[in-house]
Amino acid sequence: MSELSTVEKIRAAAMELFGEKGYTETSLADISSKVGIKKPSLYAHFKNKDDLFLLTVHDLMNLFLTKLSVIYEQHKTKSAKEQLHCFVVDFCTMIEKDSFGQMYRRLILFPPEHLQSEVKAIFLRSERLSDQILHAIFTQGMAEGEIIERPIDLYINSFYCLTDGLFIQRFYYEPEYYDQKIHDAWTIFWEGIRAK
Repeated sequence: MSELSTVEKIRAAAMELFGEKGYTETSLADISSKVGIKKPSLYAHFKNKDDLFLLTVHDLMNLFLTKLSVIYEQHKTKSAKEQLHCFVVDFCTMIEKDSFGQMYRRLILFPPEHLQSEVKAIFLRSERLSDQILHAIFTQGMAEGEIIERPIDLYINSFYCLTDGLFIQRFYYEPEYYDQKIHDAWTIFWEGIRAK
């Protein structure tokens, strides 16, 4: 396996440090030190801290979309109910591992004020793939009589509210109680959309 290039090491260090400490508390000196290079060497690869931060947001969203695609591929032969349930559980599990949730929270939900519009644009572009996946699942569910016939955007928007709410709660509750919240939220969501 080949060694990481300097640019890859910088990007990995930036994601870790921005995720741990946030934009304001992470300096370019911190990042260069973690990589083992001098701070001026960063400028050979990145214009400035903002440039590196926005690239880190891109990297994080690409990682997130890769994880979503893997979840979808693993479960796409199941019923719509099973796929949606797996999405909720796997998503909630994913954000607890490898500090991914912390990075997502700091980089996407709480970016520096002067970069909010750029971060929002990156997020909205990346949301298109998750929209497509959810569209396919809800379409399948309605076609197979599992889900009540309604506009798909209604379901997609509701599903995002479910997962976003669970994402935020993950930072406040112990694992056992959080698992119960996932179960309860999923149960009520499914009861509201399933064909009787």
